[in-house]
Amino acid sequence: MRNVRLATCILLLLAFGGSSLLASGFENTGLGTTARGMGGAFRAVADDWTAAYYNPAGYAFITGDQLGANLALFHNRHEITGDYVAHDDFGNTYGWGIVNDLPIYNRHYVQSTPSAGFVTRLPVWGETVFGLSAYQPFDCNVNWRFYDPEATGFRAYNDSASELAPEDNYKNNLDVVAFQLTASRAFRENTMALGLGLQVLRADLWFTDLTLRANPRSYPINQRPRDRVPEFSKNDGYGWGFGLRAGFLWKVNEKCDLAVTAALPFDVTVDGDAELTFVMPYAQNLIDEVNLPQEDLIFVKGGAQVIQSDFTTKLKLPPSMALGVAYKLTDKLTLAFDAEYTLWSQYDGLEFTYSNFRNLPQKPDSVGGQIQYVNLVEEFFTANLNNPTDWDNAGKVMLGARYQYNPVLTLLAGVSADQAPSRSTTEVIPQFIDTGDKYGFNAGAQFHVNQWDLGIITSYFSYPDRTVGSLTDVDGDDSFDNFPGAYKASYYETVLSIGYRF
Repeated sequence: MRNVRLATCILLLLAFGGSSLLASGFENTGLGTTARGMGGAFRAVADDWTAAYYNPAGYAFITGDQLGANLALFHNRHEITGDYVAHDDFGNTYGWGIVNDLPIYNRHYVQSTPSAGFVTRLPVWGETVFGLSAYQPFDCNVNWRFYDPEATGFRAYNDSASELAPEDNYKNNLDVVAFQLTASRAFRENTMALGLGLQVLRADLWFTDLTLRANPRSYPINQRPRDRVPEFSKNDGYGWGFGLRAGFLWKVNEKCDLAVTAALPFDVTVDGDAELTFVMPYAQNLIDEVNLPQEDLIFVKGGAQVIQSDFTTKLKLPPSMALGVAYKLTDKLTLAFDAEYTLWSQYDGLEFTYSNFRNLPQKPDSVGGQIQYVNLVEEFFTANLNNPTDWDNAGKVMLGARYQYNPVLTLLAGVSADQAPSRSTTEVIPQFIDTGDKYGFNAGAQFHVNQWDLGIITSYFSYPDRTVGSLTDVDGDDSFDNFPGAYKASYYETVLSIGYRF
């Protein structure tokens, strides 16, 4: 029990210790050096603690107890050359301060994802094997700055707009951590096993976006370049939910194993604090020449309106199902193949609902000799914001090999092909870099020293280049929902692991 308590504390520390990377959509690329080294083809192998993620039924065939942890280090190499422009009646182009025709790179830094788990056989329900693990099944971490009116010659809108805008215009830091209790039991003369993982999910979201809102006032207030008002939204919150993972593993004979798995995460409601920054237009000529009412004046006198509020959004996580087969070609060489299908159509984007506003723009109003305050054009400053998607379901295939070179050294290699759920160019935005079907290449080794297992693998994931055409209003709310431009993406990953058998 002392070992169990120690392992539990380690899991909690690791679970909140880092950010992760993504495969299709915002799914994590996987866990552990064995599974990752085999390209993710691990569901019919499932012989270490990471089976909690790949196939909980694998726990039933683990002899002895295990404690393991891994650390994934990765570096995104994403690039967007913006083409975020519109055309006026005279054929001129303008982009409201968005940097165009210049490659912009995501913030470059090495990110890390820790995860850990332990497995123990207890004299409960006929030697049922239990495990506790903490890992991130879903995650995304990207950060961009595209809005720079001073650099793009958009100073006529507001000569201080570059300084008023937040530093991070487009950012998505999404972490979904699963705390999973796994139970597995073998039956039919230890040739078959069923496993079930019960999950508590913790979702943390920091999502910033730039929305070019249509100016709600009439001519000449809304005359170009004041036809759109940039709204920068920063949403920072968290929520709790539940999920299930189940698996079946059949040892057909001494050489062949078959697996079937399914994952069912439930929706997570995320609540938190929001900061909405409106960079307001500036037009001195209208201030000097026209006797504007206060409702119009706020849209020509410049500056920024910074409003705080509460927000809520629902994170609709996709279920998935998979098949796996492993074949022991020789005593030393095992080949494995997995196929996974994820219902990304269940995820329909993020809809932010705002409430409890603070610091709304106001004006003095004399009533009964006293000064009171009333909100101006409240509907504009309190509107909910949407990031809609219409993703398709996506498949993934994985092929891997494990070669036991000698008692000390195991070699690993694998490849994968991952279908993109965002197949329509109208749905590509900087917060979700998924430019098309991608391919992964993995290789590594494990070293076995007494009861210790040490591993290292490296991976490279290649995305196709993609060009997103014109601006599109997907949901008809008079705001653009995509980000046109030329997209390039790839990332590199190194995973380190340590395991102890006792």
